[in-house]
Amino acid sequence: MNVIEVVAQESGEPGAALPHLAEIVVGFIAFAVLVFIVGKYLWPTLVRSHDQDVTRLRDGMERAQSEYDDAQAQLERSRARLAEVDNEAARIRDDARADAERIKSDLADNASDEAERIRAQGRQSVDASRARTVSELRTEVGSGSVELARRIVAASLSDDTAKSRSVDSFLDNLESMSGRSNGSASTTGNGVGA
Repeated sequence: MNVIEVVAQESGEPGAALPHLAEIVVGFIAFAVLVFIVGKYLWPTLVRSHDQDVTRLRDGMERAQSEYDDAQAQLERSRARLAEVDNEAARIRDDARADAERIKSDLADNASDEAERIRAQGRQSVDASRARTVSELRTEVGSGSVELARRIVAASLSDDTAKSRSVDSFLDNLESMSGRSNGSASTTGNGVGA
């Protein structure tokens, strides 16, 4: 059994559990006024507020998506720039290595050329010194030969004993000059070679 049947049995009247007609009419009118007020004033405000919230959310999501897309594009540009910087750094390193190798090669070539120039100057100096020494020896040997020839001629004109002595003396002088010339040449050769 339900509540209405229990109330009707206890009171003895069949409609005792039902509200009076005036209560139903007043309740209906009050409900209609409430629906009208809510529908006329409150509901549009709620709908407008809801629409504004939805619009704000949609705009926010669009802005967020736009900012995300911009951030992605910026990230790609940054990655591209970073790759360019890496490539540029690699190119600069390679250029620097090539320049270092070229400078090293140039320095080695310059050093080799300078060493060859110094060797050539040394050879020229040795050749000049040798020529000077040979010239001095020729002059010395020539003047010694003239002096000996003068003595021989003078001695040969005097007597036979003197002739033989002068020939022996000439031969001794020639031997001593020959030994002295060899000694001078070897000393000069040693001095230049050192």
